[in-house]
Amino acid sequence: MIQNRKYRILCDQRAKITSGEKTEEGYPRSLHYFDVSPFPELVKAYGEQPEELLLYFPSDNIPDFFNDDFNLYGSNGQKKRSCDGVTCIHRIKETINGITYEPGQESSCVCKDLPDGDKNKCKYVMYLKAWIALPDTWKIENPLCYLFMTHSRNSGDNIYSELEKIKTLAGGILRGIKFQINVRMVAGKDDAKKRFPIWSLQSVGMMSDIRDQVTGRAYGIEQEEIKAIEQDKKAIEQTEPEEPKKEIKKKPPQKKEQKEKKLKARGVYLAEIWTTLETHFSDKKEEKLNEMFGEKNWEKIKTKTTLFPPDVLARGLEVLIEQAEGEDADLPFKEDGSPKEEN
Repeated sequence: MIQNRKYRILCDQRAKITSGEKTEEGYPRSLHYFDVSPFPELVKAYGEQPEELLLYFPSDNIPDFFNDDFNLYGSNGQKKRSCDGVTCIHRIKETINGITYEPGQESSCVCKDLPDGDKNKCKYVMYLKAWIALPDTWKIENPLCYLFMTHSRNSGDNIYSELEKIKTLAGGILRGIKFQINVRMVAGKDDAKKRFPIWSLQSVGMMSDIRDQVTGRAYGIEQEEIKAIEQDKKAIEQTEPEEPKKEIKKKPPQKKEQKEKKLKARGVYLAEIWTTLETHFSDKKEEKLNEMFGEKNWEKIKTKTTLFPPDVLARGLEVLIEQAEGEDADLPFKEDGSPKEEN
């Protein structure tokens, strides 16, 4: 099997989810809600004009599902130029401010200094891929991601900032974390009568909820199972008979505390090791485990407390992080949501 295979995220091709539409005369018009009309399952779950949607993201690597840039199209729909805000790639021969550029030529950004409304100025676009969960159960019904699109730079900045923030707080994890995306109308800076839709993204719940979601994903279990385990543990603690006083005197209190600390530290290291493997070495987890511990089976590593105490796991994690540095899983995709082919 091919190693280091790239992660492809395909989207539902029925339509893009936006907060705008074209009038019968062909003019753009802003909407105060997400247009989900092409998707009957979403209309049924959220109604015809939802102002918020519940999301899960398909990867921990932001460029896998988030992409934004600047583009310029001609009247025939042909792309004339693409730009990342620093460098322009010219697709056709064009002359800007007296300078002629050839097809395929790269140059410093030619449109950032052009005034708004200039026909030669590139237009911002952001694409976001995500699963939309059912509002009552948080379950995913459609296995394909939906593709969101907006031309609002503020919306793109809002979403990217929240993704980076939560990824940092959650130790590099985004998959399995619950998010909510909202749309609200904001007055234009030059004309208060004109209002534009701005998107914002936020995680659902407090950090304790997010940590539970991350822990559940690291061990491959669902939130319901975590809660069930916690309830069973409490029930056992409440029904266990008290130990005889003689035995309590024989066991120093600090021994129990030390054991609990070791078990807690061991659980943290195991979760971080699995997260790092999933993020950077998804296709060769067994190989990496064998290198670190001489054991390929993750279940055996989790249960061998004496062979893999916290200090051994800590050293293994350090080695794994060093190997992961410099990993680049950037997977750009086209405007229709399909992956770009490599040259």
